[in-house]
Order: sequence, then C-alpha cells, then structure tokens
Amino acid sequence: MTISLICLPYAGGSAQVYKRWTNQLHPDVRLVPAELSGRGSRMDEPFYRDAEEAVQDLIPLVLKTALKSDAYALFGHSMGSLLGYELLHALWEERLPLPAAVFLSARGAPHCEQKAERRTHLLPDDEFLEELKEMGGMTDELFRHKELLDLFMPILRADFKLVCEYEHRMRPPLPLRLTILSGNNDGCVKGSLHEWERYATGGCEVVTFEGGHFFLQERESDVVAMINKTLIGTAAPI
Repeated sequence: MTISLICLPYAGGSAQVYKRWTNQLHPDVRLVPAELSGRGSRMDEPFYRDAEEAVQDLIPLVLKTALKSDAYALFGHSMGSLLGYELLHALWEERLPLPAAVFLSARGAPHCEQKAERRTHLLPDDEFLEELKEMGGMTDELFRHKELLDLFMPILRADFKLVCEYEHRMRPPLPLRLTILSGNNDGCVKGSLHEWERYATGGCEVVTFEGGHFFLQERESDVVAMINKTLIGTAAPI
C-alpha cells in the first residue's frame, strides 16, 4: 500500500523546504509538497488574503492526491499547522476524505495561539527581521543580501499577516487522531501542547524533539523516521 504525504510549509517557505525528505521517506510513502500561491513555481500568483482562501486553494490538491493514492497523510509546520487544521475542518464539512494520519508541528492549540499578541506583520523592517532571527530557520545569507531580502520580505509579510489576522472559531472535534510535534526549546508555541486533545475525538500524541522552533531542520532525520514509523510501522530501508 502506498500513502501520500501532503506537506504544508511554514511562513516564507515553499515546496522546496520538504524536497530533502524524498530520499529519507519509506519507499511506500510518496512526498507531495504543497506549493502555496505567491512563491516558488507560483511566484507570479497573488498572495492569499486570509487562511480561508489558502484552504480553498489547497482542497483540489488534496482531492487529486487522494484519488491517486491508497491513503494520504497531512503534515504542516508552524503556519502550515494552522492551514492544516483549517483544511481538515473544510474537508470534513464538505464530506471529503480525511487523511489517515495528521502531523501538526510547531504550533499550539488554536485557542492558546489566539491569545497571543498579533502585530508581527506590522513591525518596521528592522524589527520584523529581528523577530525572524530570534525564531531561527532563516539562513544568514538571507539577512546579508539585500536582493534576497527584497525577494522574500513580501512573502514573509504576507504569511505573517495571514497568521496574525487568523480568527479561530470553536467547532466540534474532528473524527481522527492528531500527532503534535514540537521542539523542546521552542519559545514561539503558546500554551500546553496537550490542549490539542480537545480538537480530535481520537485525542493526540505529543512528540518532542531537541531544538527550537525549527527543530524540523535541526532534527530532520529523526522527524522523518518518526513519520515513517507512524505511517508504515518501520524506518526507511538503507
């Protein structure tokens, strides 16, 4: 049985951020990195106005993937977790197939994150860049070269606007189980990760890795090994 893994990027990220997983995933797991509007191969398309517009854009990818696979799973990191959560509700409300497994990474439960101060996208450039540096995940090269910054700043601001202006609303729990991933030194996550329990009838499993908000990069092989074990029951053969 093959299973497709749809991966949603973090703020400022494109489909490329997951391409390195290709050779680490089990042969029965097919990587499907989502390309969001306004970046990568879709650079000429407009940014999303809000999370709802992003979700509606992602639904066709999910349906196409589900039709081509025996099953599919969903992974999202940081902003990708927010979009993944809303995507799950959209699929459920439209009676579309839900994933066999869900991995939400580097984001607290919606009601916890909703209490956070939301003004990052409105900061002046220098303060905005300082916040990005504190979060990690961005290469030093990006901050040193004005050409790269000019390219990525609009993407980053648009993504942070989407996250900061997101308004969560409570709905009945989803009929599935969640796997919640986090770095043990991630200062960006708000509230207890176990608060995710109330969002799925099957509850959640919290898996912690060494690292900060971008443990996804720091512990990449460990993260992929956990995904392989969850989806296939074993690590990828060497």
